[in-house]
Amino acid sequence: MYIIAHRGSSSAAPENTIAAFDVAVEQGADYIELDVQMTMDQHVVVIHDDTVDRTTNGNGLVKSYTLDQLKKLDAGSWFDQQYTNERIPTLQEILERYSQRIGILIEIKHPKRQIGIEKAVARIINRFSYSRHIIIQSFDVHALQRIKAFAPSLRTALIIKPDAFKLTKRKLTTYSSFANCLNMKKTMINKWWIDRIHSFGMEVFIWTVKDQKTADRIKKYPIDGVVTDNPLFFQKEK
Repeated sequence: MYIIAHRGSSSAAPENTIAAFDVAVEQGADYIELDVQMTMDQHVVVIHDDTVDRTTNGNGLVKSYTLDQLKKLDAGSWFDQQYTNERIPTLQEILERYSQRIGILIEIKHPKRQIGIEKAVARIINRFSYSRHIIIQSFDVHALQRIKAFAPSLRTALIIKPDAFKLTKRKLTTYSSFANCLNMKKTMINKWWIDRIHSFGMEVFIWTVKDQKTADRIKKYPIDGVVTDNPLFFQKEK
């Protein structure tokens, strides 16, 4: 079972920063999970929200900033003053820093509001030779289909909302044509669904574990990966 650090080790350091990703590596995670958005000047940066308000000292939409402007924002002190010098990283910087150290699960955020982000992400990833260690995920079916068109060898994961009863045979057949994995909310987990998804040749990931009690429950299931704010919840499994 892959241990996937949600926005890095986000319980220990500010999410989606180098600090959080470094902690995840130190804690023995198998993957770091991160979110990408596009800037005004078409750079791909690592931040969850489509605004900078929650996790920086700035305000406004990410896409209203140039990369140079974003790099001046403080992306760490909201979490703790010791992280005052943390900056919003670019996807390029993350790939360069972690290429030989840990797997990377990249979530494409709001693709309908970011025309061209799939091509931009694929172009960056294609510069590297370790795409087997990268997974692209999204709630958006069409975003993953576009990613596959730009980079057929990339692994993809479809994030599904808590409506498992809608996972008909027809839908699972369709999903398996472009997704290597289904990423399900932790409340959806049961062995019947896991076995059914596996029977269509896809892996099963679970999101997002935030406490030890849930982690202990999740360990009992034959899943392939778990997204967690704290990789140490699963330390004994490694």
